[in-house]
Amino acid sequence: MKGLTMKLFAAALALTLSLAGCGPVDGDPIRSGAAASDSASRPDAVTVAQLRQQAEQNGSLAVVLYLGSVPERTADVDAALDSLQEQPWQFVADIPADHRVAAPGGGRELYCLFAVSSRDTLFLYEKQDPQYPHQTGRELYCGRDGQPVLLLCNGTPDTPDITAVVYCTTGRALDWSPQLSASTGSPVPVEGVDDFSNHPTPGAAS
Repeated sequence: MKGLTMKLFAAALALTLSLAGCGPVDGDPIRSGAAASDSASRPDAVTVAQLRQQAEQNGSLAVVLYLGSVPERTADVDAALDSLQEQPWQFVADIPADHRVAAPGGGRELYCLFAVSSRDTLFLYEKQDPQYPHQTGRELYCGRDGQPVLLLCNGTPDTPDITAVVYCTTGRALDWSPQLSASTGSPVPVEGVDDFSNHPTPGAAS
């Protein structure tokens, strides 16, 4: 009887340890209980890991999603997100508060950004005066966890006010200013940045 009890205890301990080791897919935000139930009701929801895998296959260093614009400049990222139509990327609503950034003075365009490699570092800087193109503006965000960031910027059309920089563990670097093209209404194409804004299904942009 004692031997049977010890075997049952060992089995229970092994199960506990195996469950403790479970976690989110690399690159996916950890969801709250409510978000997890929403995810269960939408098994076709696109994940950060899927977008990251597609961008990596394309040789890109960063991913951008244009989520929409609000009619007036605001610094309230939450309100801007809530005012927009439902997003095809469910993970956007789960991005935590410390990964939500507004440009100084607020903005009108809302983006989701993340580095393709979860080991790379993403910086967001206030865009410097054009007279000093080689100087970096004030740092607004530094992320080394590979998680997506919500960015509310560009309060004035055609005047980008944020510089995003990705520093890679391989030594490569990328910097660009998220902004919309006046002719297409989509993010201006940048080499090294994959834009999935109009392609919520992985692989559709390739």
